[in-house]
Amino acid sequence: MMAAALLFAVGSVQPARAKVASWIVFEVNSGKVIEQHDAFHRWYPASLTKLMTAYVTFAALKERRVTMASPVTVSAHAAAQPPSKMGLKPGTQLSLDAAMKVMLVKSANDIAVAVAETIGGSQAGFADVMNRTARRLGMRDTHFVNPHGLPDPDHYSSAYDMAILSRALLRDFPQYRELYGYAGVQFGRHMLRSANREYLQRVRGADGLKTGYICNAGYNVAVSATRGGRTVVAVVFGAASGLERAAKARQLIEKGFSGGGLFSRRKTLDEMHRPRTVRRLPPDGYCKRNKKPNVAELLKTYAGASAARASLSGNANLPGVANAYAGDSGRLARRSPVVPRTTNKTTVPRTGDKKVDWGEVMDRLIGPRRQAGELVAVTLAVDANAKRAVPLRAPKEEDPSETIAEAFGTVMPPRSKPGAPPEAAQTVTRATATGAPLVIIPLPSHAPDGTPTPRPSPR
Repeated sequence: MMAAALLFAVGSVQPARAKVASWIVFEVNSGKVIEQHDAFHRWYPASLTKLMTAYVTFAALKERRVTMASPVTVSAHAAAQPPSKMGLKPGTQLSLDAAMKVMLVKSANDIAVAVAETIGGSQAGFADVMNRTARRLGMRDTHFVNPHGLPDPDHYSSAYDMAILSRALLRDFPQYRELYGYAGVQFGRHMLRSANREYLQRVRGADGLKTGYICNAGYNVAVSATRGGRTVVAVVFGAASGLERAAKARQLIEKGFSGGGLFSRRKTLDEMHRPRTVRRLPPDGYCKRNKKPNVAELLKTYAGASAARASLSGNANLPGVANAYAGDSGRLARRSPVVPRTTNKTTVPRTGDKKVDWGEVMDRLIGPRRQAGELVAVTLAVDANAKRAVPLRAPKEEDPSETIAEAFGTVMPPRSKPGAPPEAAQTVTRATATGAPLVIIPLPSHAPDGTPTPRPSPR
């Protein structure tokens, strides 16, 4: 009777459309690729761009050009960025620590530009460093023009390249891993929620990374989870809704933990063969063409084994079912008694007034809520004595006219005019080498016939 009240059959369900453009899932430690679909397809990364913004910033921190206490100033250009944004006035300052949390959790575009200008001197200069970093990491189908991911025809990446970047972040800068795992930011009286919060709260071992959305890309995400010392990362490009994005990510993460392993014969990220030609960027308006799936379609495609087990309703721990999933993910955010019941994965859960029970839908698609989600508080307080950022400069390409001092870090010897006192000598720190090179070859002391070689005149 209770099950009948909660569930409302929707009749025959058509095959799920489940249009997702590309994806890849791999194990970080071994690099083994568990599954991929069209991973080299060029795509708009949207706010996954901020993962590279974070990587370049972490590199600046490592080089001690900046500290987490260093001030970040919101310029007029930064304040003019479109949403998602914090909406801070030009001249407002916050610490780099607060800026990184707001950028990665709230996905604030204005703060991303402020960070880029602080670290790189300008948005263009920072984008140059982003692109050089991408090439160094092996991201061959990636090009950046901004630090936030707002649409631009010259701003693109691929699921494979974002997998490379995610691995680099987790390997090179593990000390900043917690920045990707906050479910929200407390900013004064305002609660800024992460678009990745349902994944973080419902998937066992979830610990990051970042979501993204623009109409030309659809719903993107790069996620990670760690269980028993193994970390798995999944990248999804082009989902049709936020719920489909989270469901697909959870599905791939589960596949990642069920397959692969150190002794798997699967190819690694570095062994994957890039096709000679890659698919071009999608035409504008992708979100309008890729219709959002309804609940029944999502359940049929993504519920899978999770719908076959006893589903959960209410708000408490269910002995033998929910507790089995608590594991290393922390406590379950459920309190009142629940009633176990077996459901058909193709039925849509509804409440007594026949409205869709979205809590149960997410239980089935992403998993039961395991934890409330960690929040982090940020303020605009800035330490007046904090170190100011030293802007990064991208290394120059080889230039034949480059000065000797710039090219080799050397200093030319002092020079002075003939007859001038020694103190008049000037050190030359910038000089350009011109003309044919001078080669000095010692003369032999005797000619082949034994006669002495004449010495050059001292004049």
